[in-house]
Amino acid sequence: MSNSEIMVLKRQCDSCGKSFKVKVKNAGRYRVACPHCKNMVRFVVTKDEAPAKMVIAPRFIVPELGHPEKVKDKLYVIKKRGIVGHPYKVVCPDCNNEMSIIPPEAGKVLRTRCEKCGTIIAYKAVEPKE
Repeated sequence: MSNSEIMVLKRQCDSCGKSFKVKVKNAGRYRVACPHCKNMVRFVVTKDEAPAKMVIAPRFIVPELGHPEKVKDKLYVIKKRGIVGHPYKVVCPDCNNEMSIIPPEAGKVLRTRCEKCGTIIAYKAVEPKE
């Protein structure tokens, strides 16, 4: 594996508050020991943070985020909340197009648009549990 496929990110320990660097190879959930206090630090690396050359292949079955409920014409809402940085599968209720989403933020109403028919699906996300 070449160095262009590895990225160094800066993280901060929840316990001692000191910063340290972590090498990542692809997007996903990480759990590393703080080099200063040995506390386990958990964090998520999104596709945007992952090295550009990496192809992210699913290693497990991606769960469906939930069934969208119609609010208005071409606007649906999913009541189940996703976890920030975790990939989910969503099926457009209008055209049955299968989409994948990775919630980037917590607390806000996030929207995704179907590439085929333009239907908007809104959902919320929460931070991963420690």
